[in-house]
Amino acid sequence: MGRSEIVRHYYELVDAADYETMFGIFCEDLIYERAGTEPLKGIEDLRRFYLVDRKIKSGRHSLDLIVENGDWIATRGIFTGELRNGETVTTRWADFHHFRGNKIWRRYTYFADQMV
Repeated sequence: MGRSEIVRHYYELVDAADYETMFGIFCEDLIYERAGTEPLKGIEDLRRFYLVDRKIKSGRHSLDLIVENGDWIATRGIFTGELRNGETVTTRWADFHHFRGNKIWRRYTYFADQMV
C-alpha cells in the first residue's frame, strides 16, 4: 500500500472507529500537532486522545484533495459528525502527514471553520 493509500485508509479507520488498527499506521515516537492544543507525543498520547479526549463521537471525513510530495502527504476535506456533547458539526480541515518509511511519523491538523 502506497503512502496516499495509507492516508486514505487512516480516514476510513477513524470513521469506522477502528482505532486499534489505526494506531498501527503511526510510528511509536510520532508527534501530532493540532491547532490550538498541545502536541501529542508518542503512541500512548495518540491512544489517549482517540479513546478518551477526542471531542468527536462519530462522523465522516470527505476528502477533496490529496497531494503527495516525497515523504509528505497533504489532504483537505470536510468533516461532518456528532460531538460527544450531542452537537452536530460540519467543518473544513487540512492535514499534513510526514512519513518515515511506511508509517506516519509527524502529523499536523488545521481547521478552517471550527476546531473539533
